[in-house]
Amino acid sequence: MFIPNDSLKKILLKAGVIDEATWNDVVTNAQRLGVPVEDILKERDIIAGHVFYEIVSRALNFSYINLKAIDIDERVLNLFDDTVVGKYKAIPFAYDPKTRHVKVAFLDPSNKKNIAALQRKCRAKIDVYFTGTSSFKFASKYYQHSVSEAIKKMIEKSARHITNRHEKKRKTSWEKDVQKLFHSLIEFVYYTQPSDIHIEAQKDGGVIKMRIDGFLKDEFFLPEPIHKEIVSIIKHESGIHTDVHHQTKDSRFSRTIFSETISFRVSIIPTYYGEKLCLRVLDESRQKTSLRDLGFSDEYVEMIKQEMKKPYGLILVTGPTGSGKSSTLYSLLKFLNIEGVSIATIEDPVEYAVPHVNQTQVDVDNGFTFAAGLRTILRQDPNIVMVGEIRDSETAAITIQSALTGHIVISTLHSNTAVGAITRLKNMDMKPYLLAPTLNLIVSQRLVKMICPYCPEKYSASKELLDRIDKDAKLYQSLEKLQKRGVLATTKPEELSFYRSKGCVKCKGRGTAGRIGVFEILNIDSEMSHLIASDKNEHIIQAKAESNGMLTLFEDGLLKALNGYITLEELMRIIE
Repeated sequence: MFIPNDSLKKILLKAGVIDEATWNDVVTNAQRLGVPVEDILKERDIIAGHVFYEIVSRALNFSYINLKAIDIDERVLNLFDDTVVGKYKAIPFAYDPKTRHVKVAFLDPSNKKNIAALQRKCRAKIDVYFTGTSSFKFASKYYQHSVSEAIKKMIEKSARHITNRHEKKRKTSWEKDVQKLFHSLIEFVYYTQPSDIHIEAQKDGGVIKMRIDGFLKDEFFLPEPIHKEIVSIIKHESGIHTDVHHQTKDSRFSRTIFSETISFRVSIIPTYYGEKLCLRVLDESRQKTSLRDLGFSDEYVEMIKQEMKKPYGLILVTGPTGSGKSSTLYSLLKFLNIEGVSIATIEDPVEYAVPHVNQTQVDVDNGFTFAAGLRTILRQDPNIVMVGEIRDSETAAITIQSALTGHIVISTLHSNTAVGAITRLKNMDMKPYLLAPTLNLIVSQRLVKMICPYCPEKYSASKELLDRIDKDAKLYQSLEKLQKRGVLATTKPEELSFYRSKGCVKCKGRGTAGRIGVFEILNIDSEMSHLIASDKNEHIIQAKAESNGMLTLFEDGLLKALNGYITLEELMRIIE
């Protein structure tokens, strides 16, 4: 944030969104963790991101723009390239050719040097707006088209030089070309924000695929020599011997792009045509998310906050692989990471480094398993323990014991529902009378694709379709439940509105833009604890939880569908 803390304090106190004690606590922890004050405010859900930016912009007389909520003018996309985004930290979003005015959102609208330089570049009058970090990152991907075209031209240029690369002069030039290509690929990752990159060897070359919003798409084809050179560069960056081609390898490396660090976890396996690489993208900036950013409702956020204030107990995050459990776990970890506590983790692997948290990584080859690591951690006097995953009975037993003996423990578990996690722990030989006093909260979740905000279309679903959904998921019963909670005005099928995407240039016809979590939360109160201790079966506990008001995964997803976040098709994926 470009505003000094003293000025920011006056702005927030005057707006009445924070008190002196909270501010002092926020500043102390921001300084301890070496992060901006705004990160602490958002990550701990003290102030919602959009509220924070609106308050600041009003105080500084800059207009605030949420780029996620507007339709960026396509004429602007054609006028500017990606250098505007990276160099000036600016997003041009509207253009009036008659007045030659360009509306531009800046991360730092007080930087007059950047504004003047951009004005000279575009030879137009700039109307300055202020936007936030997540809004900026969201919109920056629409400027990646020039990077994509540049990469294709680089590949073509390098391919033309392949036959002459053995000449000393040509070889040096060709190697520089491929190094430049590699840097551009990193830049492309910055804009498109994939979760994974696949670099696969083919019969006549290689292909680079990227998983964006859960969808794996072919992005670039590489001639064989370029593919091999890219693989060698990644090996070198990761500290892996470039002349070893028939072994599996795991490593990681980091690159800085536009002052932001992106880390990559690298996995290499030999295949029939050569080596196949999978790079998990670990973008630190994308981890600066609050629980609300992940998709938790205000009610859920408050529920989680209350449970995390307890002096001991276990909070579990459950769901299948790829459901976003790690993101939720890291958000909980950051919330708990305050002065005066010792936090230790055992992970496989450590994905994100968190300041002032003692993170350790599983090393099975040397006997350092989750169970062994957890035993060692408990001798280190922690207040809070994070176990990356409960995989076996031994780890479960030590985790439960840790939560019983005065530690806050957060962990993940593979189960399909929140109540199902209790059954899973029982199957690991955990006794009900131990689970009952240990469990504080169980979160079950899934990740679903969000509708592109630039091309949504409202429609009324047919009665036949809703009837089919009702057979699988008790739709009408869920609608009545939501109405009773006061979050739904009507349950009449003909009055319900759902949303879908028409497909547009910005989402490349996919109709999606990012993913959001769908959740169900089982709060273990005294009544629920008694049922667990009495060894009641899963169906009884589930029925009691729902009668007490717990929303199922389907119901939370239904609410998001009715509010325009996801489609009915994505909703149905939750119950498949």
